[in-house]
Amino acid sequence: MINANTKFVSLGAILLFSLVTACGDNEDRQAADRLVSVNATVISLTDERLVKSYTGSLEGEKQAVIYARIAEAVEEVRVKEGESVRANQVLISLDKTGASSRYLETQSLYLNAEKNFKKMEYLYREGAVSETQYDLARTNYEVTRATFEAATKLVDIQSPISGVVTSLDVSDGEFLSIGRKLATVATVDRLRVKFAVNAEDIRFFSQGAHVSVTAGNGRVSGSGAVTSISESADPETRAFQVEVLVDNEDGRFKVGTFARVDVALESMDNIIVVPRDALMILDGQPVGYVVNNGQVEKRVLSPGTNLEGRVVIDSGLAIGDTLVTLGQSYLSDGVKVTIANLE
Repeated sequence: MINANTKFVSLGAILLFSLVTACGDNEDRQAADRLVSVNATVISLTDERLVKSYTGSLEGEKQAVIYARIAEAVEEVRVKEGESVRANQVLISLDKTGASSRYLETQSLYLNAEKNFKKMEYLYREGAVSETQYDLARTNYEVTRATFEAATKLVDIQSPISGVVTSLDVSDGEFLSIGRKLATVATVDRLRVKFAVNAEDIRFFSQGAHVSVTAGNGRVSGSGAVTSISESADPETRAFQVEVLVDNEDGRFKVGTFARVDVALESMDNIIVVPRDALMILDGQPVGYVVNNGQVEKRVLSPGTNLEGRVVIDSGLAIGDTLVTLGQSYLSDGVKVTIANLE
């Protein structure tokens, strides 16, 4: 026997279930009817170049960094930064009276040996001394001359090459320690830049390949060519060293500045490229949403090479497809959309 209270509860449950069901159906109809505003792009084929950038320091094609070989005071800096110099020109003179230079000592020995040799040479021609005595005097003269010349080069520091003084690191009166950097001389009509390339990309490099070079925060640009590719990787970095030679006859680039080298690694023709943000990862798969007759269809995509904010799509899209590029996080299969901006 069912009492009145039981009838009342059963009736209330039926009414509540009907209300919830009606609300749920209403929400489903609203979800089906709602329009999501999106941006989209029409898929077409394009050509792209895979360009990578590397950095390095600009150096002269020929460059000499000069260091102090003795500890002495700087007597005179004879050149200025930016000045053109010739090979064997004296750039910096050190104190010749200092004990470490041995300049005065070797000069005295050399002058005495020269005087004695000239005397022995005269006596030998006159037949007054033997050939052995003459040879000993000549040998002593040549040895002391070589020693004096070496001592002179320690205090009168010369440029080993012709070029431009790109840096001066000392001043008059400064006391030097052995190994102290003094100056840099470089040729500047052609510059070189070296950089490291990983093992994956080195296959794209070849001798003579053209590159673009920029420096000065992009204010200065020019062209160059690959002149050297190391045959083996550095054992520590596992990278290969590549050298590029840059034309600089007009002097636009400055030695010692950092430069960016842009290298076209690969040319890709007739490919599909989309914004990287158009892809989503759902259930571990890259997907995109394609608009068909005002509704979206989820597509599993196969992305390929990354191109700085864009990505090559190897499969999953066709020419003429309309791919959602903004607003896709609010979508699911079958949702109706309105395209606010078609790129």
